[in-house]
Amino acid sequence: MLEQIISQSKITRDSLPLTRRDVIDALIKSSYTAELRFQGVNLSGSDLSRLDLRFINFKYANLQGCKLTGANLSWCCLERADLSHAILDNAQLLGVKSVCANLEGATMKNCNFKDPAGSRANMEGVNLKGANLEGSDMGSVNLRVATLKNANLKNCDLRAAVLAGADLESCDLSGSDLHEANLRGANLKDAAFELMLTPLHMSQTL
Repeated sequence: MLEQIISQSKITRDSLPLTRRDVIDALIKSSYTAELRFQGVNLSGSDLSRLDLRFINFKYANLQGCKLTGANLSWCCLERADLSHAILDNAQLLGVKSVCANLEGATMKNCNFKDPAGSRANMEGVNLKGANLEGSDMGSVNLRVATLKNANLKNCDLRAAVLAGADLESCDLSGSDLHEANLRGANLKDAAFELMLTPLHMSQTL
């Protein structure tokens, strides 16, 4: 009877999230120009800090609670991926595609989204509710219809960012640069705009 109970409750390797070692092994075995496919993969809670993860397809992947401090996620596909409560402080996110991704409660201090070559990070419809993006360079980022309720966007560079239709309720934008940012149709209820680097024009919001 005991053996039967043990066999039924046994956790298979397939149900466990990939570890840092698994990801490093995959990176070592592939060319830096190859697009690794981690679509739908479970990486929840893994420590992927400081790794070069450029161009990887993480669509629908579970990255919940992942440690990605200082990681390079530039040009990754994070579409509909779950990065809720992940730690992405100082991460590189140039040209990242994270349409409808879940980044609720994520810590993203001092992240860099701005590609000098001009490619825009596409974060349309992303969930950044309660996320901390303080000090991030988000120039030209597409955050159309994104949820940024209660998010911390203090001292962010949001020049020419697209925030049209975004939910910015109770969002802290103190000290941020919103020059030429598109805020048309955005919900700005109780949003904080103290110490703005450039004045906010009505034409940006209407």
